[in-house]
Amino acid sequence: MYTTRLAYVHLTVRHLESAVTFYTRFLDLQLTERFGATALLVSSENTGHFELALTEGEPTGTAGLGFELASEADFEAAKEFVRLEGVPYKLEDRGVAYVLTLQDPDGNTVELFLDRRKRGGRAFWRGESELIG
Repeated sequence: MYTTRLAYVHLTVRHLESAVTFYTRFLDLQLTERFGATALLVSSENTGHFELALTEGEPTGTAGLGFELASEADFEAAKEFVRLEGVPYKLEDRGVAYVLTLQDPDGNTVELFLDRRKRGGRAFWRGESELIG
């Protein structure tokens, strides 16, 4: 077998500027390139050209995106920033991770999570979730 890793996600969004603002402001992604109705973004610690492609158009469905946070301090900072900005969110304890869930301007689910498997969390999710906060 061979090893793979998720390299990028491509979303169609209704308003490119709103989507770029959301992902750069709330997820600290950096704009790497823009052409036509498309913007390419990358997370601050990735050396790749892009991880998220956004193209303006009519979305055909929704997607789910997961962004891992490196530490409890980062998770708390993200939670506080989202709260202060007045963005609706949900907090969950999934045993394996704490998850902060929001919606982007097109209704795509965006999850910021803190992996807890090596920090006192469970080894497996088992589909269980408890709302917190």
